[in-house]
Amino acid sequence: MDPSQPGGQQPPDQPQQQGGPQPQPHPAPAAPPPYPGPHPHPAAPHPAAPHQHPHPAYQPHHQFPGYPVPPPPPPAPSVNGLAIASLVTGIVCCLPPLGLVFGTIAIRQIRKKGQRGLGMAFTGTILSAVSTVLVVIMFATGAAGSLWDGFEKGMDEASRNRSAMDLRKGDCLDLPGGGGLEDAEVLTVQTVDCAERHDAEITGIFQITGFEEYPGESRVEALAEERCEKINRKYALDPWDIPAEAELYYYVPLRESWAFGDREVVCTLAVSDKDGLTGSLRTDVAALDRHQTAYLTAESQADSASNDVPVEEYSDDRAAYRAWAREASAVFAAQARALRDHDWPAKAEKTMAKRAKEFDAVALDWDKAADAKGEDAFWTHVAAADGPLENDGTEVEVRKALGLRSTPPPEGDSQV
Repeated sequence: MDPSQPGGQQPPDQPQQQGGPQPQPHPAPAAPPPYPGPHPHPAAPHPAAPHQHPHPAYQPHHQFPGYPVPPPPPPAPSVNGLAIASLVTGIVCCLPPLGLVFGTIAIRQIRKKGQRGLGMAFTGTILSAVSTVLVVIMFATGAAGSLWDGFEKGMDEASRNRSAMDLRKGDCLDLPGGGGLEDAEVLTVQTVDCAERHDAEITGIFQITGFEEYPGESRVEALAEERCEKINRKYALDPWDIPAEAELYYYVPLRESWAFGDREVVCTLAVSDKDGLTGSLRTDVAALDRHQTAYLTAESQADSASNDVPVEEYSDDRAAYRAWAREASAVFAAQARALRDHDWPAKAEKTMAKRAKEFDAVALDWDKAADAKGEDAFWTHVAAADGPLENDGTEVEVRKALGLRSTPPPEGDSQV
């Protein structure tokens, strides 16, 4: 049958073909006939999508008439939420009876609603049942109490352990290695209540500045020694309250930690004997009234000036010793004025006037030392300046009037 002839009739001059339709030679394939249907005209090809070119040998697809589009597949059943909760509760052993309840309810809901998660529900139920039995056994045998005690102790120790770079002024701590004051690299220390026995108390913290590169261990330690001495004096203004065995101790940054930005120096007062310290050594403005602070500050300033001895020998640097003497004279004179100008309580006025006079005499002796012609004369005037300070009588009277410790420390005690 020639699809190009209407009605499908074969021309009479063509012989009848046997065995079905035979291919006809044509110079080019003709367009296929329209699909059977009620359309009176040949179907036009479906327009191509923008920027698309259909292959020339194929026509766009058309839905055959009479065949509807098949419906989408039904949605997959949801996972039961209680099954998930039961599994999680059973794995982490958190409230095992609750996981058992979740699992039982989940199994019923899954079978009724056709949901997924039956395996999770069974697993959670079994794990929760086992955990429940173990909990019952632990409480029956007392193991739960021991476990809780151990957990509580561990949490307490963890809360006490602090990074060496996360300490604060006023913290009391135990030194690593059993309380020895030998040099050691530490990452963490254990803080304790200052009312309890401890090895050290932090008096202050400062940052090393002015160096891009690590300045070296000796330089870092020299800076720490100098600054921590001053910090300790401000923190413990009353040297009579410092035990004889207390020493200056500090933590400094290492070369390795310096590379990560560590510049912090932690200053402490520490002891190395087994008795340690009990109670805080803090006697600064936070722990004293204004009269006690004014008096102890004057004494501390004067004591620092007296002990600021130059590093070199007198014969090697006479100018430094003369400068020291003049500075000490100025400090004592200034503190004498401060003692006279303060509005002391009535019971302390006379003894304070007496102490101010002693400071004036000391200032005069230091002034004479600064003008001394030779080394012997210099040290003679320095010894004279120490005379009034070695007499504790006036100081005891002042301390009693101000409510400070009035028992002098034993002879030879170190006062940091």
